[in-house]
Amino acid sequence: MASQDSRLPGADTRNRRAALFMVVLFALSAGLVFYCARWYLSNSRAQLLHETTQSMDAQANGKAALLTVWAGNLVDQINIFVSQDMMRLFAAEAHNAHIPATELLRLAQEQDKTASAEEELQPQDNPLDDESEEPLAKLAPRLPMMRGLLKDFIDRTGFWDVCLVNTELQVFLTPGAGPIIDANRRGFLEEAVKSGKSVFMPVRRVDDSLVLDLAFPIFAPLYVDASGEQVVAVLLATCNVLPVARAATRHAADESYDTAILQSFGSTLQRIDPSAPEGSVDLPGWKLDGDKLAPGTRNDPARQDGGKSYCLARPVPYLPWLVEQSVSAGQLEALDKALKKNVMLFALLTVSLIGVILSALWWALVGRNERAVAEQMRRLYLVVNQQKQILDGVNSALPAGVVLNDMNGVIFYANQSFATMAGRKVAELRGLQHTELGLDLARSLVTHTRAVHSSGIHADFSETLPVGDQTRYYLASCMPFHDANGKLSGVVSVYNDVTALAVAQQRTQRMVTQTVNAFVRAIEAVDAYLCGQSALTARLAELLAGQLGHGDPETLATLRTAASLSQVGMIRLPRELLTKTGALTADERSLLRKHVDYAREVLAGIDFGLPVLEAITQMYERMDGTGYPKGLKGEDICFNARLLAVANTFCALMRPRSYRAEHSMEDALRILAETPPKYDRSMVRALWELLRTENGKAFIELLRVGK
Repeated sequence: MASQDSRLPGADTRNRRAALFMVVLFALSAGLVFYCARWYLSNSRAQLLHETTQSMDAQANGKAALLTVWAGNLVDQINIFVSQDMMRLFAAEAHNAHIPATELLRLAQEQDKTASAEEELQPQDNPLDDESEEPLAKLAPRLPMMRGLLKDFIDRTGFWDVCLVNTELQVFLTPGAGPIIDANRRGFLEEAVKSGKSVFMPVRRVDDSLVLDLAFPIFAPLYVDASGEQVVAVLLATCNVLPVARAATRHAADESYDTAILQSFGSTLQRIDPSAPEGSVDLPGWKLDGDKLAPGTRNDPARQDGGKSYCLARPVPYLPWLVEQSVSAGQLEALDKALKKNVMLFALLTVSLIGVILSALWWALVGRNERAVAEQMRRLYLVVNQQKQILDGVNSALPAGVVLNDMNGVIFYANQSFATMAGRKVAELRGLQHTELGLDLARSLVTHTRAVHSSGIHADFSETLPVGDQTRYYLASCMPFHDANGKLSGVVSVYNDVTALAVAQQRTQRMVTQTVNAFVRAIEAVDAYLCGQSALTARLAELLAGQLGHGDPETLATLRTAASLSQVGMIRLPRELLTKTGALTADERSLLRKHVDYAREVLAGIDFGLPVLEAITQMYERMDGTGYPKGLKGEDICFNARLLAVANTFCALMRPRSYRAEHSMEDALRILAETPPKYDRSMVRALWELLRTENGKAFIELLRVGK
């Protein structure tokens, strides 16, 4: 007993010391926990606003990206339409004719009532289509066709209405009754004419819909205005943006904020509101910070109690729009109070937990380590939920195919339109290698990825791809996709179907070809000795170009067209001059040389898209400067003209004329090689080598049969 009594005081002392140590440790821990809680609470509102701003900013940028894709597709469709040569030429001629817009509208509507759509596109006799130089007589036959183009554009793109407005801000061509241009829209149209840039107008209400007006300038063709910067008309297009606005502002179940679309014009900021009488609501006192609305608390007329909102807005490229994310200021206050309550509750729980832990530790010390610690403390994790951005809703409605692939060709995302192009389901495409797609579509994705990877910037491509049993034409816009660190990680490709435009251009090209053939028949009817001369010259020019290594499609098309039209100026010369059997006098020779000027006058108004007119007007120039009409020398004469000069002269020498018999091949080559040289020696040498080949012998046989 004595020994036990002697040990008890020591044990009690150790227990008291342990208890005192635990009490002090508990007090210090509790003080530290409450100090941290108080510090956190002092910054709770700033922290809440910071987290709210980050979440709202991510959500706004995501929806702005969706609107950017939609707007980019809208702008591309209109740019392609107003860039057509037919549209630009018609607008330029209407501008230069100075015909009152009301007169053009009246005439177009009368023709629309009296002629069917098929008759308007066919050549027909027209009382205005004579030798008159009246501007209205020149434009009248094309009014039905241009109205048809506007109607086709509306049907193809889904616009409500489109019309052409002259530089005096008057509608001069419309497929319907024509819009009424009020003072507000007139100001925006005037801005488009003066700046030469596209202009977007404020959204306005029309019945139960919201419409957006877009003004795109139309520039005169280069052969009308060499600078290419003269605005001759404006395309005024109107589209219904209510479905897009509803899709972009749709409130998903996992979204905590209200979404709206703002429009900014000058110092005026409005919120697009389908329920408002005018389609928008003014936001007095709201100011933009650069091109965006900085986060902050503002008076919000949309709140029923006239309260305030905490909001921000991010711009939408291409449009004067911003995507707004907002939350009631009262809701933020409630969240702040709830946060403070939760922090204090967490501090109390933490202090209680520390007390339990220290008690258990004290109990372990008191029991002199007789009990081992059987439990481990669990850590508390703060789980931060990220907002999921819903893209499928808007992307599924897009007519353009959208696909995102990484640098190895693995597809991460594709919308329904692209899945239709690939002949697969959307779910099948995710994670699919490009090599598992069709050959043409795989080649397209590889080409886009390599081009964007090498340049690092946006790129456009024209694609011809098989879709089902049809061949479709696409304009592909490809943009680099960067990860959070700014590293290029993939490519976003948007395939816009332009099949209708491509077919229309092909139809236009066939019309040009038919026009060329008509010119050739008219030329050959003037002089029997010219029969077949154009075709033979064109054939020899193509063979000679291939011999010289210039067999590309553009050069061959230029040579073929220029050779076919090279004699068009002969139509205006007297027939007796062309069929004269004797030598020509100096005056007759001077008159004969005017056929080049006549050809220039006839062909100047036609846009071949190739240097055809240059080749025709220079093919009678000679290397020593003795040619006509300008006496050019050597390299001042373009390549196509020098080649056509050799081909045309050789074919002419090998065929009879009214004033001489045909020459032999040897005599023709000798004349071409005379000194001083009138013809390009390298081309004459290439001709001599060509005639020794099988193709050359076949051409000589064709030339002899053609006599």
